[in-house]
Amino acid sequence: MQEPIEQIPQDDWVDQDLLTRDLASDLLDAEIAAERDRIARVDRGEGGADIVMSRADMARRLAAMESIRSGVNDQVTIEF
Repeated sequence: MQEPIEQIPQDDWVDQDLLTRDLASDLLDAEIAAERDRIARVDRGEGGADIVMSRADMARRLAAMESIRSGVNDQVTIEF
C-alpha cells in the first residue's frame, strides 16, 4: 500500500522564484548594456533623449546594477 503524500498549504514559491531570477537576470543584462551605451555616448560627446542623468549618476547606477546582477543567480536555500 502506498502512503499518501501530505500536501503543505503553501504554494511552491521556489519554482516561481527560479523563473523570476531568470527573467531578472535577462532584464538586468539588457539594462546594463543600455547604461554602458549611454555612458559611452556621453563620453564621446553625443546626446540622446534617453540620457536624463549626469555621467556620475549613470556610473553609480551602472555599478549598483552590476552588483545586483552578480548575486541574481546565487543559490538560495529555504529552510522550513
